[in-house]
Amino acid sequence: MSLFDSLKEKAAELLGGAGDKVSELTGVDLSGAADQVTQSAGGLAENGQGLAENATAAGQDAVDSATAAGQGVVDSTGAFGDAATGLAGDVIDPNARG
Repeated sequence: MSLFDSLKEKAAELLGGAGDKVSELTGVDLSGAADQVTQSAGGLAENGQGLAENATAAGQDAVDSATAAGQGVVDSTGAFGDAATGLAGDVIDPNARG
């Protein structure tokens, strides 16, 4: 059960109990109001869950982008090193005697 579902369930429990107490004390039936508040809490919980999922996806996209950029740097550096080694090998002949 997600955090948002737990919050929704607890809110419904508290509101139901509060509505019953108010009805006992005042004689006014608030069961419909409590149901509406519970539905609203459910909608908020769903929206919160959606926001959490979107934030997680955005974070993963950022990690993936950073990883790809880092790999590009590594690849470029490796190619540069290979080119430098090739140039140095052309300039310096280790078998040459002077």
